Amino acid sequence: MIDNAWAPECTEDALLVAFIGVKRALRGASVGEDPGTFPILHHLATSGPTRQGHLADAIGLDASTVSRHVRVLIDEGHVAAGRDPQDGRASVLTISPGGLEHLAQRLHSHRETLAAATASFSPSERAELIRLLAKLAEHLNHLKETA
Repeated sequence: MIDNAWAPECTEDALLVAFIGVKRALRGASVGEDPGTFPILHHLATSGPTRQGHLADAIGLDASTVSRHVRVLIDEGHVAAGRDPQDGRASVLTISPGGLEHLAQRLHSHRETLAAATASFSPSERAELIRLLAKLAEHLNHLKETA
């Protein structure tokens, strides 16, 4: 018999294990895609042109990680870097038309994956899952802001 010293001991442990499982499963569903580029494209599409430092803060990733992902997105033609009109020394990132199309395709793919994964959920279970995840995200963001 294997002694599993790392088995969840409390609700928080079980939650963390569940999140890790969901993250792995979503990554597996995004074959060939770098999951780190999705939040960058989504932020640029919804918030408009942004400096790289502001982008890193907004999506909660380390600046070096964002820099690496942005280089890939620029190389793929999904993001363009231009001079900041307010400060010529800085650059501003903008999602390209190809980047918008790529993001739309990824959103469609994610939508299909999540629809299939939650097909056995009742409408009220889906609504409750969304409500609870949004509430958790809100509280985690609040903790980050007050730390």
